[in-house]
Amino acid sequence: MDLRRRWPILDELCECAAGFPDMEIWAFGSMLRSERPRDLDVLIIYSCREDVAGIRKMGFWELSLPPVEIIAMTRDEEYHYDFIKITNARRLIPA
Repeated sequence: MDLRRRWPILDELCECAAGFPDMEIWAFGSMLRSERPRDLDVLIIYSCREDVAGIRKMGFWELSLPPVEIIAMTRDEEYHYDFIKITNARRLIPA
């Protein structure tokens, strides 16, 4: 399933994030398992905190249906929690 095509808001988020160096966007949660998830869970891996603030300001992610729920972690935090592996996240960008 192409998540970015299924939910255009994810494509918009990925397009915005593509302008920030060293940013990765990962999908996880119920959107990977259900045709009708309650929300779209997104992990942002970042190296610069200001970039995450910039992404949050660029769109109305929480107003979409289903709403986009963003979790942001540095690479070290993700490594520490092993978040991607534990949640079986799927990378959206860079592809």
